[in-house]
Amino acid sequence: MKYQLMSKTKKRADPTHDEFKLEHSPFYRLAQVEGIYQQRMQQSLKAVGTDLPRWRVLMILHEKSPSTVSEIAERAVMKLSTMTRVAQRLATDGLVTLAQNADDARRTDVHITTEGEAAVATIRAAASRIYRQATSDFTDAEVATLNALLARLSAALR
Repeated sequence: MKYQLMSKTKKRADPTHDEFKLEHSPFYRLAQVEGIYQQRMQQSLKAVGTDLPRWRVLMILHEKSPSTVSEIAERAVMKLSTMTRVAQRLATDGLVTLAQNADDARRTDVHITTEGEAAVATIRAAASRIYRQATSDFTDAEVATLNALLARLSAALR
């Protein structure tokens, strides 16, 4: 049986194990962290006139513009319909422009504007405060390890 090969820590984190408790689950811990992070980020971003979905989209476009709506949705782990609405709101705000993809007319390219880049600078500062608070007790190596472990979890779930 597989359980015999698992460590006690991994067994206790499995919901089917007799000793399972939520605090043993890395996914419960991730959900806790994500919930707290979202609350803090919403407060910080609201103070500069934006929200989490816009933050995610603008940061993705800051790294790669243009990107298609579907590419952004995939990177942001957002439903395509939600991503479309966010892109439309950003376009209305003048932070992005939308254009038909040159290679595939069914796809929409999203381009960050100069105003969008200016917004990125403002929201990065707001996000930085939350990041610094969350990682103040972490070493560089711990941040790198955490990112590597989360990347492995993400890959395993895909």
